[in-house]
Amino acid sequence: MQSSCQLNFQEGPPNHQSTNTLRICITLGVQPNVAEFLAPLRRCPSWQVSLEQFQIGIDNRRIDVAISHQFRSSLLSLVDKIVHEDLAKHGWAHTGQFSSGADIESFKSNYRSILQGALEQIHANAAVKELLQLLHLVLLKLMLDAPQSALTRLRGQLQQDVESTADLHSGRAMEMHERLVSLARLEPGIRYRTLSRLFKIVQRLESKELRKMRKSVVGNSWVVSKQILFNPLLHLPDLTSEEYLLNHYPLLCVDREGGNYFDLANRYITTTYSNYLPEWAKPQAPEVDSPKSGDTTQFQITQRERHSGFSDFLEGQRLLERNLSAQEFKEIYVSWLDDPRNMEMLLKQSGDAKSGWFSRAPVKHNKGLWDDPEFNQVQQQLKSNLLKQFDRSGLTRRAIAAYRTEKLYRQFNGLLSNRDIYHYLVDALPKRTLLKKLSSTADKGASVVKALDVVHGYIRRMPANKQQSYAIRYLKDFLTFRRDLKLAYYTYQQMSQLNILQDSESIQLSRDNGSLYEFRLSQDADAQEGKIKAHAILKADVRGSTEITSQLVEKRLNPATHFSMNFFGPITKLLNRFGAKKVFVEGDALILSVLETGAMTTQGMTVANACGLARKILLVMEAQNNQNSAHNLPKLELGLGIAFSSEAPAYLNDEQRKIMISPAINEADRLSSCSSELRYDTSWRKSQRHRVEVFSDDGGSDKKSARRLRYNVNGIELAPPAFKKLKSEMVLHKMKVHSRSGEGDTYHVGRFVDRRGSAHWLVIREAVIKTWQRENNMPSAVLADASFYEVVTDPELISKVKKRLNAKRAPNQMDGQQTEEVIPLSLESDS
Repeated sequence: MQSSCQLNFQEGPPNHQSTNTLRICITLGVQPNVAEFLAPLRRCPSWQVSLEQFQIGIDNRRIDVAISHQFRSSLLSLVDKIVHEDLAKHGWAHTGQFSSGADIESFKSNYRSILQGALEQIHANAAVKELLQLLHLVLLKLMLDAPQSALTRLRGQLQQDVESTADLHSGRAMEMHERLVSLARLEPGIRYRTLSRLFKIVQRLESKELRKMRKSVVGNSWVVSKQILFNPLLHLPDLTSEEYLLNHYPLLCVDREGGNYFDLANRYITTTYSNYLPEWAKPQAPEVDSPKSGDTTQFQITQRERHSGFSDFLEGQRLLERNLSAQEFKEIYVSWLDDPRNMEMLLKQSGDAKSGWFSRAPVKHNKGLWDDPEFNQVQQQLKSNLLKQFDRSGLTRRAIAAYRTEKLYRQFNGLLSNRDIYHYLVDALPKRTLLKKLSSTADKGASVVKALDVVHGYIRRMPANKQQSYAIRYLKDFLTFRRDLKLAYYTYQQMSQLNILQDSESIQLSRDNGSLYEFRLSQDADAQEGKIKAHAILKADVRGSTEITSQLVEKRLNPATHFSMNFFGPITKLLNRFGAKKVFVEGDALILSVLETGAMTTQGMTVANACGLARKILLVMEAQNNQNSAHNLPKLELGLGIAFSSEAPAYLNDEQRKIMISPAINEADRLSSCSSELRYDTSWRKSQRHRVEVFSDDGGSDKKSARRLRYNVNGIELAPPAFKKLKSEMVLHKMKVHSRSGEGDTYHVGRFVDRRGSAHWLVIREAVIKTWQRENNMPSAVLADASFYEVVTDPELISKVKKRLNAKRAPNQMDGQQTEEVIPLSLESDS
């Protein structure tokens, strides 16, 4: 606990609130310092998207980008149909086709494919995640522009119809003119509703399979923040469109009539908690309505960059420039204020042990420190100061009026605008003016005014505790709006650096200059689509099938049916899921291949899918063994090996049969084998969890020529080239695990996504090959200067490694960062 006051996060000018806080500190004798204050709060990740490393394009200002024509076509087709569907709902005659499930699926397929194509480029060119960030900004810009493009095309068609009419005073010409007027009136709402619908489709797609795919390939679920991609402010026509803004934020956030209420709320929050905020987040100098001549700090809207893309964000930029520091919104600096849940946490009622201020404090801290009543008094005093300022300035009453406005608007069925209702409730609209607006109604507005007066009176008589709950609700919503406003400005700023080329001449010119960044669908990512580049071989050595067959024959049962239904049939059903094909099948052997082609998608990662399929094959074997036990049959035993070749296999044709020739087949055969001397005498085994062990049979100097003794019983061994390829396919977190005997193995942990979009964990054990001592049939301490790799299949070991990895990562890492250090762990049991 801090016995002396810690007043400043950074050096800065004193303010009256710091003096008040100092007075509190002296009275209570205790105040949390900055580290103590921040410990339980949620950290806000950086939102920065770096485009600096990309080359400037042919216009010497922006980054040249070309994107798949097929993707653009599917996007524009879907948006066109949504726009016509919206127009039909507003009384327009049927002007085109409506969107269908097939249109949505086509768009989703192309969206998914464009992301997969970018991930393939990362694999091929060892590019950094900034390539994905660039693509996400391009997709965001295209989707935001699509509704306006559709409306512009429709407006152009109507204008052509008007101009092509011979008699401009004819009924046809008047109808087209009325449609143009109607389109202008409906346009903002159509754009908003179309974007809302489009981004719901994308959000569902991104939050499921694509998030998992990015996590497995680049180590981050979101390379561009969700708050950027799905910021509702980007969908609004402008900040004066109250009807749509109220779906996301209270009207008070943009109210400037009678005062700058955005500035007031921001100033009260940042002043109250100024001791715990960085200098750039502290309140700015008060806004000056009439700046002196030559004052360079005034709002300079005339200096807006012509090509910035902020045409619909003028009011948002004005709010930011008047009330936030340039560092905060131009360089997108973040603090704990940018996670609105932190404010909710700080304003919790005292005595709430489960959801109090320090309920999220790290376990490593002294728990009693966070339960100290003196800390709680400081929290409650800061809360009281903040809410008193809101109440005295009228912000609380305005917040209540803003929340009641939306319900009243629906009740009045559009007779009054949201802004008129809100202004009447805060005494900014006289009753006489309101009655004039309602003079055309049946009762001259009497019923509407009566309902408004009831709510007006209720707000004035509202109990203090209920007013406080409204104020707390607004504080959280205000910080959400504040954050989204910063992100909208930053997003427009970043998108303004993109030049999305469409005409073939510009694309070719940029390509010739080496400045073009192209994003294609995964199926056209390589001109040699379908050509095999590399392959993995999975060999399953089936043991015990001969004895099972013999007993089945004795019992007059059909062995072919038994194995087909319980072993080979279930395995065949798994092949498409992991992109595998049969190479060779016999009673005691199964050889499968996973091919890497020019049309390869990240969902078909070669070695990762082979590893995933191998684990599933072991589960099939366990299910068959359960069936065998029920029929008093012997159990099957498997040994699996996975090899990789960076070249295409060769093929021979035997009449109608295609025979694969590859050195990887021989390698996988060796990996799946098990030495009889190790298999039948297992007294040397120290861990039952490890199902693969490899020893060198010769401790001499020529270790490369030494024979390998393998133990592989229901295990999966991975060849070193295959492990190297696996590391290039997915993010693997490295950790050290010690057994009770003191020996340590290295484990590599990660996830990959199969061709159906399902995520699978892989745990790879890396162990040193030891020398086998024939005189006592035991491994020696002498190392053979080489390692082997086992795909771990023991469920308890996998669970323990995952649990320890998550426990070590949680306190120190943001979501999506890669664990690079080796983490020493100790397994509790090694039976």
